[in-house]
Amino acid sequence: MGWRSIQARFEESIAGRVVISAFIVITLLAVLTANLPTSRLQDLLLSAGHRYIYGTGLDQNWGVFSPDPRRVTIHIRADVTFADGSKTSWEIPRRNPVVGAYVDYRWLKWAEYVVSPGYVPQLGRPFALFVARRVSTPTHRPVRVALTNTWYDILAPGAHQPRLVHHGTFFTTQITESELQGGAQ
Repeated sequence: MGWRSIQARFEESIAGRVVISAFIVITLLAVLTANLPTSRLQDLLLSAGHRYIYGTGLDQNWGVFSPDPRRVTIHIRADVTFADGSKTSWEIPRRNPVVGAYVDYRWLKWAEYVVSPGYVPQLGRPFALFVARRVSTPTHRPVRVALTNTWYDILAPGAHQPRLVHHGTFFTTQITESELQGGAQ
């Protein structure tokens, strides 16, 4: 008895068909929910199934398209201060434009959330700890991380006006030794 026969028996059984049908129906409902217009109904349905939707990657964000595309660029930098007073900066990595764009897209999409005022309380500290752990060495222990955003408005095609660049620190935190080691946050 090989894998194929177990699979075939499962697919042919009533219980197997019920499980497969339920999976298909739940997945279709999740896709429909993720693509509903922003509304109370969508909020209610997303609250019930957000783990499934986000865990499977079925969520879609159509904000890049009309009617409300993002109107600014963003660029996050983490400024890290070490216990000895030295400093370094860390930025989201950028890879080659062909293959790297697929990995970079996830980083950049995530960065949109990190700088959003509604998400800073939930994402600022975990991001700062992530950076602190990335730059930490046995001789350089981070004690403070400040997250800064540099942004400018995306001008309409053909606009010939100067680009105004803005800078702002949106989150700062102290880092403890136990947090560096993966302890309490």
